Amino acid sequence: MYTPLGEVTLKTGELMEIGVVFAPDIDHETELGDFLGHKPDNYKWHVDRCLTQPLDLLETRFYIGKLSGRLITNIMTTEYNGIGILGHVFTLPEQRRKGACKGLMDYQMRDFQDREGRMLYLGTGYDSAPYWIYHYFGFRSVYPEAGFMTYSTAPEFETQHFARDNALATKVKSVQWHDWSALTALTGIVDGDYLRSSTYGLKGPTNFEGGFLYLKQNLETDPQHHQSRLLQSETGAIVAFLILQIDEEQNGQLDLFAHPDFWDQTPKLIAAANLPSGKIVSQTESTAKERISVLKQQGFDQLSVETTQEGQQIVNFQYQRG
Repeated sequence: MYTPLGEVTLKTGELMEIGVVFAPDIDHETELGDFLGHKPDNYKWHVDRCLTQPLDLLETRFYIGKLSGRLITNIMTTEYNGIGILGHVFTLPEQRRKGACKGLMDYQMRDFQDREGRMLYLGTGYDSAPYWIYHYFGFRSVYPEAGFMTYSTAPEFETQHFARDNALATKVKSVQWHDWSALTALTGIVDGDYLRSSTYGLKGPTNFEGGFLYLKQNLETDPQHHQSRLLQSETGAIVAFLILQIDEEQNGQLDLFAHPDFWDQTPKLIAAANLPSGKIVSQTESTAKERISVLKQQGFDQLSVETTQEGQQIVNFQYQRG
C-alpha cells in the first residue's frame, strides 16, 4: 500500500513527492526491486519477498522520493513492536547533493515518531557524510567512533526492554522474521561478552542487519545443517540466542549469547536444540565467566586456549554426546 506523505522542494527548485510503501505491495515490486537491485543477494532476498508476501509480523516500509513520477531516493525500515532497523538509504548518483535524502529522512523520522516508535538502529561508516546526516536527525554512535548508531524516543529503552521482573516467564522460540530488530537490540548492547557469534562474525556491540538475513535464509533453505533458538522475556525482548551449524559428518559449531541478566536461563536453549551426534565445538573469550559456567554445566569440556592478534584469549570448548 502506498501512502503520500508530502512534498519537498530540492536545492534545484524541483518538487519531490514523498510517500511510503508498506509491504507487501505487488504494484511496487518491480520498481523497488530494480531500484535496489545493486544490493547484496541476502538483502535482495528480503526485498523481493516482502513486496510479494507477509513475512510473519515484520513491518517493512519503503520511504520513497519521486521526481515527475520517477523514483530517485529510498529509505527502508524493518520494524516490530516499535523497534526497527533503518537501511537501504540510496539516491541515484545523478540526483545527489540536491537534499533529496535529507528531505526524505525528515518525513521518515517524523512518521516513526508519530507511530510511537521506540528505537531505530543503523550501520554506516563513522565520520562519513551519511554519518553526519544521521547525526543531524538524532542518531548517535553506540560506542565512541562507531558507525553503528541508534536513535531512541525512550531514554530508558534498554532498561525497560531488558527488564527482568520474572525470569521464569522466559520462553524458547524459533526464529521469525519479526525478531530481526529485536535480535539487533540484543547484539547491540554495550555490556556483555565480546564474542557473540563465531558463525556470523558478531563481535562487540554490532548491527545484526545483514547477518540475520543469512541466518534466516540458512534456516529456511537448509534446516538439516542450521538451527537457531531464541529466548524471549515477558517484555517481548530477545534476551539470548543459540545458533548451531552442522556439517556433513554431524559435527557442530555452537554460538551461545545472552544479555548479562539472563545467562541462568540459557540452558533452556541447549535443551531445546536438536544436537547432532558428532562433536560440538563452541568458542568464548576467557573473561566470559557466565558463558563458560553454562557450557561446563551442559557437559562441554575445555580443549584449548588461543590468543588473537589483539591479545584476547579465546577458549575452545567441545561437547561429545554419549
